[in-house]
Amino acid sequence: MNYITFLFRKAVFAHLLVPLWKNRIQRRKMRNHVMAELCEAYVRDIPVVIPKDAVPERLPKEYIFSMWLQGEEQAPTVVKSCWDSIRRHCTEELVILDADNISNWIDLPEKIMEKWKSGKIKSSHISDLCRVELLWKYGGYWMDATDYMCHPMPEFIAQQPFFIYLGDEMGYSPFIQSCFIRAHAHHPIIGAWREIIRTYLTQHSRVFDYYLIHRLFRHIVLTDGKLSELFAQMPHISQSCTHTVRWRGYWEKPFNAQVFQQLSQEGAFQKLEYKSRSTRKPTKGTFADYIVNGRI
Repeated sequence: MNYITFLFRKAVFAHLLVPLWKNRIQRRKMRNHVMAELCEAYVRDIPVVIPKDAVPERLPKEYIFSMWLQGEEQAPTVVKSCWDSIRRHCTEELVILDADNISNWIDLPEKIMEKWKSGKIKSSHISDLCRVELLWKYGGYWMDATDYMCHPMPEFIAQQPFFIYLGDEMGYSPFIQSCFIRAHAHHPIIGAWREIIRTYLTQHSRVFDYYLIHRLFRHIVLTDGKLSELFAQMPHISQSCTHTVRWRGYWEKPFNAQVFQQLSQEGAFQKLEYKSRSTRKPTKGTFADYIVNGRI
């Protein structure tokens, strides 16, 4: 049994053995702690490589990149609403990648593509790689398909050569949140992050932690002095301000425009989801209804 298989099995047991009498947030924190230890034990031997051509450059034209592998027309209503909100509030062109047009924008390693096509690597991990590949080459923004833009892009973010929200006390997205990334092309942090994700996915067919790229990010910015300095220069803001509308008990309440403005004013966007019944079939007049069905 190789080391990565051993870690995977240990991770499974860690999930099973988290005490059920703990509340949901406590269990999540405990699992994240165990997974962090497992991942760090593995990645500590992976070298951090900053590409030689890693010189940040703000290109004349920047894009906002998003992805739905089945294609824009096949996306759920809430995803289409999120994209509409980006087009409504942002001046950058929104580029939506799918399984057919990825190769028009970036070249992914053949070995990784073969693993994806054979089902060894999940689509979510291809998405993880695509976001850093795109930002390394073009700069601009990555926004998940469930990021809802409530207002124009905050100027302080637009002026940053690199910005990413941090994880929070709720236990979601350990260390960082990867659903929104702002970067100049060829930024050293993006370059080193891209290299280590490529290395992992090339060498292994199993990803033992959903938050692997978050933990790889933590590894590179805490290991390399230059990357640590660049990371320290970025405004450090918790992702909490991007989770107020959907995740703080308002989603199924009657819509109130003033409350919505108060909830959404601090975050660059609001993080949503597409799987719950309240999102797929929102009750008329609720926050979910107004946002999902584009009534704001």
